[in-house]
Amino acid sequence: MTAPVIMALFLVAGLVVDGTAQVRAHRRAEVVAAHAVRSGCDAGAARRLVGQDGSGAALRAARQVLDDEGLNGSASMHDGMLDVTTSTTVPTTFLALLGVEQLTASGAARGELHRI
Repeated sequence: MTAPVIMALFLVAGLVVDGTAQVRAHRRAEVVAAHAVRSGCDAGAARRLVGQDGSGAALRAARQVLDDEGLNGSASMHDGMLDVTTSTTVPTTFLALLGVEQLTASGAARGELHRI
């Protein structure tokens, strides 16, 4: 009778503690994706001001943010839109006792390189 109750308590604790860690990781992934898009659009705008294509500069700047922040992700340009996706994993504390070793989180952001 006690074993199921203890398992239920671990499950609830796991959902609270590990779920909170996953929410934090998701928030960080979203923030980093948005930061990468802002940096990329800023770099691209500087190139466009002098009449050059800013796509390459935008991609380099966005990818540099991903590298600096240490998150897995990608940056791509399509039709003047800069898309950035990020992903990360967080180790679990309580859910590891139930066989769930890590949780994943991801983020995405999109920005437009305006024509000048």
